[in-house]
Order: sequence, then C-alpha cells, then structure tokens
Amino acid sequence: MRQITFLLTVFIFISFSSFQLFSQEENTQIEKGADLSKILKTDDFSPGWAIAIKASSLGFGGEVVKSFNKNLNLRLGGSYFKQKYSLTFVDGFSAEGLNYTTVGSISLIADWHFLSWLHLSGGVLYNMSELEIESKTTEAQQFGDINVEPETIGSVYYRLNPNEICPYLGLGFGRTISKSKVVSFNFDLGVVYQGSPKVTLEATGMVAPTANEEQRKMLEDNVKDYKFFPFINFQLSFRIF
Repeated sequence: MRQITFLLTVFIFISFSSFQLFSQEENTQIEKGADLSKILKTDDFSPGWAIAIKASSLGFGGEVVKSFNKNLNLRLGGSYFKQKYSLTFVDGFSAEGLNYTTVGSISLIADWHFLSWLHLSGGVLYNMSELEIESKTTEAQQFGDINVEPETIGSVYYRLNPNEICPYLGLGFGRTISKSKVVSFNFDLGVVYQGSPKVTLEATGMVAPTANEEQRKMLEDNVKDYKFFPFINFQLSFRIF
C-alpha cells in the first residue's frame, strides 16, 4: 500500500504542476494581446488512426488508436502474458509448488493531452489476470510402517481472481498517436482498481479436508487489501492515416 500511495502522490503532484504551467502560459499569451484563435490553432493537426505495440505490467499486446483532435485520443487494446514457476522444497518430505501467473486485459482508454507531451488517461479494463498455485508431494512418504504414494496424499489448489471490470486512472508521457509524424512513443504510469481478490480453494486425496470454507475465507481475508494494481506501459505507435 505504501508503494501505491507514493505513486498516487507523484501522479497528483505532476498533474497539478503541469496544469498550472500550461494555464500560466495561456494567460500570459492572452494578457499580451494574443489572438485567441492563434492560441487554439489546430491547422497543423489532422485526426487520424494508429496501431501500436506495447509491453506493460498486464502483458504484451497492441492497440488501435483514434485521435479526434489534438487534445483527445481514444485507445482500444489488449494484452496477455502467462508464466509457470516451479519450486521444489524439502521440509520433512519432498514437495513441489507450481505457480501459474496470468496477466492480461482488454482496455478502452481515453487520453486528454493538457500539454503536447503530457496527458491524463482514464478508462475501463476487462481484467483477465489470475494467480494459480498447486502444492503436492513428489515422492512417496513413510508414515510409521505405511508407505503412502503422492497420488494418495493428494494436492492443494488455490486460485486468486480480481474483479473482471476494473477502472483505470493514469498519467502518460509522450503521445499515443503523433500529430504529424508516423512514429510516436508513450509511457503510462497509473493504477487499476481491481477490488479484493476472490479465492478458490480445492484439494484432493488425504489433504482434501483442508479445503474447507473456513480456510478459504481466511485466505481471502489475507489478500483483501490488494485492491490496487500498479500499471506501467511502454508503447510504440505507428500512424497509418
């Protein structure tokens, strides 16, 4: 939670400072008698479309970007990544832990450029992230005079799922679609509100009684504070027309 608080503090500070600077520049131009039509001039801009590739904390993917004017863009994209981790340990008996981490989303995000190189982003994500953990013995275990096979002992399976529909708020540096060139780069930093993760608990064999509702609720209570997911995104866009 301290990391999330720090990110939000930086986000608010940069946003406020940039807005103040932009406002002061506009006020100075107006006070000097500048023509308002020149301040809002958009002759060097034409709406267009772009496709993008991205690498983020929610996986790798792409986006389609539409610009409506020099200040407003809309992005529709998706990302996905899955990795398997394996940990073998010995503590009285040999066991293996299998960790399947999946991150991914389908996103619809709007960008408001209050400066040419700086923008606020907000939108909604369909969150496909999931954490799966399976623990099981890898060798037969000796209990007194009885030799018990791994299949008889069984395994314990956990699955954690955040909310599927999640709001997003962030700050972006760069442009998701160039105003006049072909290639543009963008870096996003923000947070996704994913709610308290839901826990699924299952078990087989001799350890099956451990997968009861009391244990499931205890695990769910242990992760209930992980409601915010830090979002970092690096994006390269190519304007197509």
